Amino acid sequence: MSIYSEENGASAFSHSALLPWLATTVAGAFLLYYFSNIIFGRKRLPGPWLTIPFLGDTIELALSDYARMMFSRFKRYGRVFRMRLLGFEAYVVADPEVLRPLLSDDGATVAMPVQTFNWLMENLNVLRSKETHRPWRKLHLAAVTGGGLKAMVPLIRQIMEDHVRQWATDGRVEIFEEARLLGLDLAIFAITGINLEGKVDVTWFKEQVSMYVRGLYGLPIVLPGSKMAKALAAKRRLLNTLMPLMRERHEAFHAEWEAAGKDADKIASKMMESGDGVSLNKVQMLGFHSTGGETLRDSALSALHGIMAAADTTRFALFNTWAILAQMPAVQDKVFEEQKKVIAEFGPEIGYQAMSNMPYLDAVFKEALRVLPPSSGGFRKLTRDVTICGVTLPAGTIVWYHALLLQMLDPVLWDGDTSYDIPPYMDWRNNLEDAFQPERWLADEAKRPRNFYVFGSGSHMCPGMNLVQMEVKLLLTLVMRRFSLELEVPDMLLRLAAQFPYLIPAKGTDGMRLVPRVQGLPWS
Repeated sequence: MSIYSEENGASAFSHSALLPWLATTVAGAFLLYYFSNIIFGRKRLPGPWLTIPFLGDTIELALSDYARMMFSRFKRYGRVFRMRLLGFEAYVVADPEVLRPLLSDDGATVAMPVQTFNWLMENLNVLRSKETHRPWRKLHLAAVTGGGLKAMVPLIRQIMEDHVRQWATDGRVEIFEEARLLGLDLAIFAITGINLEGKVDVTWFKEQVSMYVRGLYGLPIVLPGSKMAKALAAKRRLLNTLMPLMRERHEAFHAEWEAAGKDADKIASKMMESGDGVSLNKVQMLGFHSTGGETLRDSALSALHGIMAAADTTRFALFNTWAILAQMPAVQDKVFEEQKKVIAEFGPEIGYQAMSNMPYLDAVFKEALRVLPPSSGGFRKLTRDVTICGVTLPAGTIVWYHALLLQMLDPVLWDGDTSYDIPPYMDWRNNLEDAFQPERWLADEAKRPRNFYVFGSGSHMCPGMNLVQMEVKLLLTLVMRRFSLELEVPDMLLRLAAQFPYLIPAKGTDGMRLVPRVQGLPWS
């Protein structure tokens, strides 16, 4: 069929000719709108004008020297600048004074602009409401600090000992993969406390969780075989598996919720006063119930949230710490000497009290995460206009507090010099020994690093921070008492497959040898 007939003196214009023309016109209009919005709509705000449509700065972040890129942007644009990632726009803000109120919900609220993350996680409302966040956070902290943390140590240690024994038998460990597997075991069996034994194929379950997690940060494209399609399918399978396992817990908590008049503060007070300890699984259900998530599926999703958060945080904190420590034999020897002192004072048992008296190992953990933060920070959505260094960001703007950049601009460490490509105390690529100095954290308070944003800041600082630190310290204690560490590929960190949103080593480069010490130290 023709739109114009030759009988009317017009050239034939068929549907087959029209469709490409329409597609070209629409694409051209989109690109015109996109670039005009960049150049004219945001012309006064700092940041690159032209970036790849939709992807923005994502590819450069993932494949470039991440730290060098961020410091370069800071030198060019100052403490606030625009970046585009996977279809959204955010403004990096590297001014702690401006960030302080925003991170405490004064002028901003928690935001997660990554579409794939939202598809897979769904309910993040507990983080956005002060009324629901307060009791939820209070309980969360009770579960993973003090007595709650102490109660977790025996089971966490048992799981870790099983892993370390296997590594010792093999004489080596692939640290990226084993950090993932250990993180999953800790999350499932020790932290969220979901009983899978005899009910679910544990290996299959962990594979599904890994597939789910791999889709959290990526392209929001659901095509057959895509990472996102696989993640969504894994999510459905996991929820279908978790719902029958969670039914009894869900029904008991839901009845308690109804009896308390759906008052989160009442539930929180009752749990704190019970003397039975605070269950993280129950805390997660409270968060969902507080924001309208009262179904069995919601409780299963809350458990999946807990597994993901616990496993992923542990995984990357452990990998980053291992990756540096394995290159620093002198630091390993100092850790070993500290363990001798711990044994002399507390005995060989690796318990909560002994773990709380390892200042040098604490410093190693903090310094590793200062130099190689496993988190990129977080996002906030402005609820009012905010002016930063003469730049006014309107309400509704997404603000990104960027952990790596903030730590590069630490007021104790940085002297204001912008002549180098990256500050020397962050330049692990070219001079690891100068960059990585645990003694920084043992100095007088005034000389210690001040900007440490790995776990956030303010009222939304990660409540699991102490748990992750204890996990990494416990594992390092078990390993370092008996072995020294050597990377099989010494320049593993120089061959990374990706640096954003987290470090991923090139395939086959993450092997680490466990070299038995001549006189190892006992575990108990």
